[in-house]
Amino acid sequence: MKSISKYVLFAAALGCFGSAAHARRGDLRHEDVVIEKGQTMSGDVATDKSITVNGVLNGAAVSVGGASVTVNGEVTGDLVSIGGSVYIPGRVEGDVASVGGPVAISGKVGGDVSSVGGGVELSGAGEVDGDISALGGLVVKGEKTVHRGEVNNFDMRMVRTVLPRVLRMARYDGDQERGAAPWLIGGLIGLGLLVFFSILATGAILLLLPAVFFPKNVENAAAVISGEMWRACGAGALMVVVFFPGLLMMVVSILGIPLVPFALILYGAACVLGLSAFSVVLQGRFFEGIKKTGPSGLPGKVAAGYALMAGLLFFGKLIPFVGGILSLIGFLLLFSGTMMGLGAVWMTRMGSRSHAPTARPPVQPSPAPPVQ
Repeated sequence: MKSISKYVLFAAALGCFGSAAHARRGDLRHEDVVIEKGQTMSGDVATDKSITVNGVLNGAAVSVGGASVTVNGEVTGDLVSIGGSVYIPGRVEGDVASVGGPVAISGKVGGDVSSVGGGVELSGAGEVDGDISALGGLVVKGEKTVHRGEVNNFDMRMVRTVLPRVLRMARYDGDQERGAAPWLIGGLIGLGLLVFFSILATGAILLLLPAVFFPKNVENAAAVISGEMWRACGAGALMVVVFFPGLLMMVVSILGIPLVPFALILYGAACVLGLSAFSVVLQGRFFEGIKKTGPSGLPGKVAAGYALMAGLLFFGKLIPFVGGILSLIGFLLLFSGTMMGLGAVWMTRMGSRSHAPTARPPVQPSPAPPVQ
């Protein structure tokens, strides 16, 4: 669970970052930006150098060059820093996001604060109205500070907006051309692959749990998939079809509502157990096909089978042209394996008992032709 919570924290922090990064079509400057005290500037400001606001900025402030951002005055929009530190003795009415640097607040922030790769520190009379998230750093609050939101409480709906908004932030008008900074796009792609790999790693941990704690159940389900694959597939397809109508009937029934959480947990456990059993069968067929010896222990077999599916999905995102085919094969294996596993789990009652194969009628020998 600790591993899963880290991935959720990581994705949520990126969501906060994407929400803040909407310096849409302003020029990307290549110089330090300083707004003097008593001066007011309107519009978004984006630069690959430092930003110092002693006056008022009616817009968003974005620094992508690793330099610091200091707000002694007021920023009415969001504040984003990539690679640099953020200091806010003044006021920021929007969200504050920092990737690769710490955030120090002794003034006031009206929105959320997120930091990936750095900590968040509230000192003096610092105030934050929204939530605070930090990945790779601590959240430190002084005695006189005010925090009206929550720590590590995230809005996952913001994750969907990360890539489009950051790409809009990266646009610039240098030499009358508009495009996205290649280094930023490459970093986002690498970040996406890292999150994708982390999700696959979390799936491996989940599939190993039944093999470690319920090995006999996994073996019974794997035996059904190996011996009666099509029957298991049919039973699993039936479970997929009837599950949601059955869940709906439970929801509309007063007596069935308390059983809904139990049904969801049971169905999820059945999917994990079934896919773990399918991984055992898959790795067995694979090593038989290449005429090699596979892992001997049950956890190793599960890990090897899942690695085949996860490898197809992961490398399918990296390899051009044929990568789509690899991803499709990996997805089909994952989907069909889950469905077969569900059927096998049903036929073995969650793997608690072995399932005898269907007896076939003996083949009667053909009568010998009469001797002439």
